[in-house]
Formats: sequence, C-alpha cells, structure tokens
Amino acid sequence: MRTLLLTSSGLSESLRDIFLRRCGKDPGELRVLLIPTAGIETDGAREGLAVCLHELGKMGIRSENVLIYNLELILSKGYARTYSVYVEKPAMVSRLLTPEEAGSFDAVFVTGGDVSVLCREMRRTGFDEALTAAVNEGLVYVGISAGSMFAAGNLNEGLQYIPNSIVPHWNGERMTDFPKNGEDILLSDGQAVYIEDDRISLA
Repeated sequence: MRTLLLTSSGLSESLRDIFLRRCGKDPGELRVLLIPTAGIETDGAREGLAVCLHELGKMGIRSENVLIYNLELILSKGYARTYSVYVEKPAMVSRLLTPEEAGSFDAVFVTGGDVSVLCREMRRTGFDEALTAAVNEGLVYVGISAGSMFAAGNLNEGLQYIPNSIVPHWNGERMTDFPKNGEDILLSDGQAVYIEDDRISLA
C-alpha cells in the first residue's frame, strides 16, 4: 500500500498516530531513512535536522535506526568511480541506494528547506527513481515543507503524487477539504495531505 503524509511542519500528535498505525511496528523497531538535502544551504535550514532528529526520538525511534542520507554526498547518476573503485562495498551514505535497499526501511522523512535544491539533487543522483519505486512498494513517505512540495505538483520534475501544488506554513484560513479542481493546497502547520493508495484527504 502506498502511503504519504505531506506535512507543513512535521508530524503533529494526531499525525504521529496515523504514521505509527500505518507503519504497524513498535517505534523502537522502526528504521527511518532521513533525507536532509533541502535544508543544508543555510544555518537556519540546517537547524531543522536537529529538530527532526529530536522529534523522531520523542516518538521512540532509536537514533541507531536512523540513516541520515544527504544526496549532496552521492555521486551523479552515470558517473564511473575512479580512485575509489577498489572499495567493493561503499557505505550506504556514500552511494545510490537501490529501490530494494530504500524499501528495507519502514519510512523515509524528506525534510524542509529549498525545494529546488532537493529536486536538483534527486534528479542529479537518480534517487528520485529509486524512491518512487520504494514508495510504490510500501515505504511510508513523510514530507516536511519542501519534502512535501517535492512529492506534490509544485515542480514538473518532482514526484507528482498529486497534481496540486502545496503551499506550506499557511497562516490564513485553515483548509478543511481537499480541493477538487487542482487548486493550490494551503497547508497550515499541523496539517498534512494524507495519501493512501488512490485515496487523498486532508489530515
């Protein structure tokens, strides 16, 4: 079953319940792939990594079960290794994961920051393809701000799980229904677009 939680600012208490119920495991057993790539261009954005790790810990997810996977450290798609070719089994954090490897995690958290940086690195490395395959096979996708925008219709080269663009951190009137005609989703902090197979709703 394909499951995505596209949030504005991370998992609220009610969204955590949805997430943990969908994962179907004790939090201490969950394995999480954490992609901070959108938020490493400025110090303000980099702070988000500490917040995300803190929030995962509060849910009971053990730090040793979290792989921080920064796409800026991954070689470009199609690049042939030269002086590192003697390393027969490069560590996961230094190479492109296969769809099967990505799918061996229970969830992927794609954090906030600059969505254009995230998209650039997803495309450069080819990880967007592996990620799509893993999500379609059941890897739970949690987007935070830019991570949600990348999965939605904001960018032509994004994942496009929904045609609508997401506007995170909306401070106006809170949306209560999912727009039916492709309009922007004005997502307040604490809200999420919840996708379960072909069912889409606001949570």
